[in-house]
Amino acid sequence: MKESTRRLVKSYGITIAISVAIALGIRFFLFEAYRIPTLAMKPTLEPGDTIFVAKWPFGLKIPGTETSLTQGRIPVRGEVVIYSPAHDPKRQYIKRVIGLPGDSIAIKNARLILNGKPLVVDASKNSLCGKEYLPEGPSYLVCWEPPLMEDRVPLIVPQGSVFLIGDYRSQPAHTLRKARAATPWSVVPITALDGKALWIWLSVEPNLSPQSGTTSFPQFRFERFFRRIE
Repeated sequence: MKESTRRLVKSYGITIAISVAIALGIRFFLFEAYRIPTLAMKPTLEPGDTIFVAKWPFGLKIPGTETSLTQGRIPVRGEVVIYSPAHDPKRQYIKRVIGLPGDSIAIKNARLILNGKPLVVDASKNSLCGKEYLPEGPSYLVCWEPPLMEDRVPLIVPQGSVFLIGDYRSQPAHTLRKARAATPWSVVPITALDGKALWIWLSVEPNLSPQSGTTSFPQFRFERFFRRIE
């Protein structure tokens, strides 16, 4: 191999190595893409949405561990977050922050009661979706369809933890047979939070059954592209 060829190969190798290192650094410490597989956050997020998540708000971690490299902040009510449960650290879930340390949370008829006061919901009579308002002002859409999620007696969120719940306040039939991990709400340590959901950058209609006339071509939902997650 000629000297010039070796220099060219070396140059390309270094460029590729740097590019890979930068890409991995961005993925592990700045942004990561996640695909939504379930209805847990309907109507905010739909199955087939692919979202970008910021990795730094709650503290950067060594990949694959809960060891923090930076000091994170306390979540804010209303934020949509990604987390890894202690019982299944290899899986990640997405839910909305409702309860902060010391808060009392209860659930009655799929409606949330925060510190003894029901959250205000703006919805027309017999509607299956409406807008839920937090005391601080943020609002977001939620949906509830029979069968409704189970009621929950008041619980106090432990120090260092948050109460999370999906925007889909129902108990879908296909989850009734699953383990308790499928519950629509969770209380998790802040250290288990992996990032904050930012926006939808791609949305594709999930594959349907052959009986529904599915084609092999992806059905893009362009109206959901680049939608901010609130």
